Amino acid sequence: MHSLPSVTIDAGVLAVPHVDCAKDDAFQYVDTLLDWSKLLDEPWVAIYMSERASESLFADGLYPLREQLRELFNAHGIVEYDVNTVARIANQLLAITPSFETYYRVKDVLSEHLETDPDVIRLTTHDGLQSDLARCITLIAVLRKHCSQPLGGHSLILREAPKQVIQVRAHIHELEHARDDIPVLPCPPEFFEGDVLVCDDFRGLIDCLDESAILVGASDDLGIELVVRIALFKNEIAQGDSPDWGGVIVPAIGARFRELCQQVCADQGDSVPPKILRSIVETVKGQNLPAVHALRTGPGGNDPQRMRGSDKAQRRDIDKEFHLHYWECADGTVELASVVYHNDFSIPG
Repeated sequence: MHSLPSVTIDAGVLAVPHVDCAKDDAFQYVDTLLDWSKLLDEPWVAIYMSERASESLFADGLYPLREQLRELFNAHGIVEYDVNTVARIANQLLAITPSFETYYRVKDVLSEHLETDPDVIRLTTHDGLQSDLARCITLIAVLRKHCSQPLGGHSLILREAPKQVIQVRAHIHELEHARDDIPVLPCPPEFFEGDVLVCDDFRGLIDCLDESAILVGASDDLGIELVVRIALFKNEIAQGDSPDWGGVIVPAIGARFRELCQQVCADQGDSVPPKILRSIVETVKGQNLPAVHALRTGPGGNDPQRMRGSDKAQRRDIDKEFHLHYWECADGTVELASVVYHNDFSIPG
């Protein structure tokens, strides 16, 4: 897969709540940590942390975590979780390499008068965590605005995300980096302005992903499967459901689907990928059936439908110019075959 979706986890997510917090807050902290740790086993997402995450937690007296976790669990009578297990997960996240800065080749930024709307910097009262979050937000905002490498869906995971898009404004005095795609930034008193995608749960993370960009950039069928899973997951959310990521059923991907689909995308630009994904969702969900026709051996209405054994070839209108060709398999499943122009009645077997 090319250009993996990526996230940076803010160090504040790992900080153990104060022992006087509500019991529900203590449980939510652990549940959130366990949820994010599951990403470590997911091959489709790249996870980063700031190279200063451990340092910031230590400076604020929040690391090592084990003793603070023990106090928190004892104070609230929490026996459902094991202190050592939770501490080990936090340490695993802190040990992630490369760091965000190393991967994106940005070393540091010297800035002041940082403003975020909504104000997420002051969601934590710890100086070290505030400072590192401010630095990460500024760096990500610069990369999102100027980075030629796709960063559109990169999201920053926070303890609390009041809104998906955070507006960022700052005086940037110096940016230390090793990139060739970042121009000279506005100098004070002129402000740099940008934005950052943030989330605080898995659903929010998926919502931040740009499935159209992933479709265009995918280099293998795993990338296409991811794109379709994202589109189906978002569709279920839009319908008011609470989908299970692992339970989303993705159709089979034909041997030439990615190649033929991306060829059309390359020819037509940004407007086509969302339409292709909509048509795939409708196909899987059995929606908008008037747009589906039997794919025949020729343009004539009496020409026989193409068959592959007991599998039926189908043709779904994407719009007036493009069509999705797929196999309606005898076992009731779907296999995506190709995206074609209007006068193309072929389908890979």
